[in-house]
Amino acid sequence: MILVDDMLAVAFQYRDTELWKELTDSDVFAFRLSDGETGYCCVMGNAGEHLALGFYRGRKGFTTYLKTISLGNAHLSEIEMFEMTTTFDCINCDFMQASDMDVKTKKIIRNYADAHKLKIRRSKGWPDFTRHQPGKMQYGITCMEDARDIVEALRAAIAVAAKVTTSDFVKLGFDVNGNYPTAKGGKSVPYLIPNSDGTYEWNITQLPAFLPDECIAPKFANDILAGEMKKLPVSGTLQMKYLHMPTPIDADEDEAPYLPTVLLCLDTASELVFPILTQNALNNNPEELLLKLVNVLREQGNKPHAIEVEDNKTEFLLKDFCSRCGIRLSRKKELPEIGDACFFLFSNFMM
Repeated sequence: MILVDDMLAVAFQYRDTELWKELTDSDVFAFRLSDGETGYCCVMGNAGEHLALGFYRGRKGFTTYLKTISLGNAHLSEIEMFEMTTTFDCINCDFMQASDMDVKTKKIIRNYADAHKLKIRRSKGWPDFTRHQPGKMQYGITCMEDARDIVEALRAAIAVAAKVTTSDFVKLGFDVNGNYPTAKGGKSVPYLIPNSDGTYEWNITQLPAFLPDECIAPKFANDILAGEMKKLPVSGTLQMKYLHMPTPIDADEDEAPYLPTVLLCLDTASELVFPILTQNALNNNPEELLLKLVNVLREQGNKPHAIEVEDNKTEFLLKDFCSRCGIRLSRKKELPEIGDACFFLFSNFMM
């Protein structure tokens, strides 16, 4: 995990600004990163509960912000909410109580504060950097590019804090009504361009639109197995769901744990449920899942007449496989049976 002096220096400076007293989490601002990409920031803490700066890199990252503000209105199940969180791509600089900090991290911060004669605020004064990456558990920062980005984000936020106390809120580009950005994009927000002397030029830019998740559509390229599958006798219907398990698998040292994927299968006649897991959870290889599905069907000596699914991700996973193996793939609006099976699985494996 990376926790360098630059990160701590700007985190403590940002904490002292108490910018959340001036901005809410709807008051997004943008800035130009040193590599030319656009970063987006959300200030959290106006209600006094969760003090943080959220950083979102580019359109893909900003889509994470749009997802977070829709969570309360989306009427999602616990499993659907979990699946959404596995797509998040952002960095948070949170401010925690001392009792909530990891011992190793706490020691690094304490040594830095003592060396620079800094007093750590008693209420939520300990900076904690959290990286959210698709398909992984939230973790600390593990690459220098991410460390650089969050430092630049905090510097931009410090500049915003200095400006909002002396300048007209609307002229800076903020929405006086405090409306949240929407999925269609286009909302105008402040855009800060850094100068070489550490100051910023202030401009206005428009927020990007929501970027839909990219669904994996693997090709089932094994001609021999496809031919064998076509010859199998047909029997019944299977319902399937492709999702992440909530049980993280440790990666290499100082790498975020991975969330393994599973193809959950339900025989609608017998109500038998069987999960198909990737062997190498770190790769989350959809082709491996399909090969394991073939082995299960070959062992039982038949294939389903139809496979029913209810979401894009599972449909895309199975589309080419079903086409080449002579299985009808059917999309349904709701499949309560497979939903119950998912709930049972999560109830037993959720941390």
